[in-house]
Amino acid sequence: MVIRKPLPPAAVTDPATHGLLDDEAGVSAVAVGLCLTAMLGFAGMAVDVGVWYADKRAAQGAADSAAFSAGQDLYAGDTATGAAANAKAVAAQYGFTHGVGGVTVTVNTPPTSGPNTSTTGAVEVIVQKSESLFFSGFYRTTASIGARAVAVSGSAGGGFCVEALDTTPATTVNTAGIDLSNGANLDLSQCGLQINASGSDALVISGGAKLIAQTLSVVGTYSLSNGGQISVSGTKTTGASALADPYANVSTPTPSGCSYNNTQYNSSPGSAISPGTYCNGLVIGNGSSVTMNPGVYIIDRGTFQVSSGSTLNAGAGVTIVLTSSTGSSYANAEIDNGANVTITAPSSGATSGMAIMQDRNTPYGTVSIAGGSKMNVTGALYFPTQMVNFSNGSTNNSACTQLIAWRVNYAGGSKFGNNCTGVGTTAIGSSSTVLKE
Repeated sequence: MVIRKPLPPAAVTDPATHGLLDDEAGVSAVAVGLCLTAMLGFAGMAVDVGVWYADKRAAQGAADSAAFSAGQDLYAGDTATGAAANAKAVAAQYGFTHGVGGVTVTVNTPPTSGPNTSTTGAVEVIVQKSESLFFSGFYRTTASIGARAVAVSGSAGGGFCVEALDTTPATTVNTAGIDLSNGANLDLSQCGLQINASGSDALVISGGAKLIAQTLSVVGTYSLSNGGQISVSGTKTTGASALADPYANVSTPTPSGCSYNNTQYNSSPGSAISPGTYCNGLVIGNGSSVTMNPGVYIIDRGTFQVSSGSTLNAGAGVTIVLTSSTGSSYANAEIDNGANVTITAPSSGATSGMAIMQDRNTPYGTVSIAGGSKMNVTGALYFPTQMVNFSNGSTNNSACTQLIAWRVNYAGGSKFGNNCTGVGTTAIGSSSTVLKE
């Protein structure tokens, strides 16, 4: 007899449940639902990272511009505090205002890191910003971006205050861009000397003369003879690049009629004169004392002369222009032995920073600043086509004096400075360079 065992309960199939157990519809929807949060998170992170990347690039641009501007300030003789304030103002123009919207702008002079921590004239700008968290707020609590830039002022902290513009080859002392002789002592200890002349005699120092400079830059080379000396505290470069005329774009004021004609002051102490066009010269002679009221004094032909023992006091805001309304007989300048001259250039306006300005159409000639004259010039002495002769101990006590001339001959003591903050002068050459550290 065959005995049949009953099937286990699990093997029993119910036609009503068979279709349900075999149905796989909706499985992918469940998987997608489980992954959706992560997918949205990654998408949100991509959006946030894109915003941060754009802010990072903008911050770098702000840091670069701020550092460059601070370098310009240092080049012009500003303090580290003043340069830092300017850097923060520039960064604010790019939308990165220190202390606003999670932004921090830090300025260090010199830099606190990198290869320029001991470089005079180097400035570091660090821009940082706390970023907003949009989608990525599900995954993190903070985010920030940062950018850093370092700039070095063109002459490592002092800037050029004397420039000889002549670019022709100098092969003799007569064609030298700068000639120091007869015991001349040129003090540029707070600034630099730029000579655009090429050739072996671009700079000639002889006869016991001495150049003291923070920076020396010569397109050609220099020669020393008969006890000539050079003392440079910073960089000394030969084979350098020529630098442009910093005032090449400044228009020469045009004479308008003749406010005064053939004007001479002789033994007239305490005279005060007004701006205008002085035709056929302006002479302050025979011990006279003349005060110039602020404004532009156009010398139309003739000579602007301050004679021995005479005093010119041109207070704040005076520019003396040497020109010609006829295209000939251009005005010239002569400061005689024992004259006392004080000129302070305007700090703004069309002749900003210019104390004495010669029309660049003037044919080549000579400007004389003679021995014993006491010069106190704040601003630029601009003689772009002239040989300027400083002789026999001419002095200058201003903290900011530029000399831009075709050539210069020093035969006496002369001193120049480049602490020109607020004076209105234009820096000579490239004022600052952003470094890639």
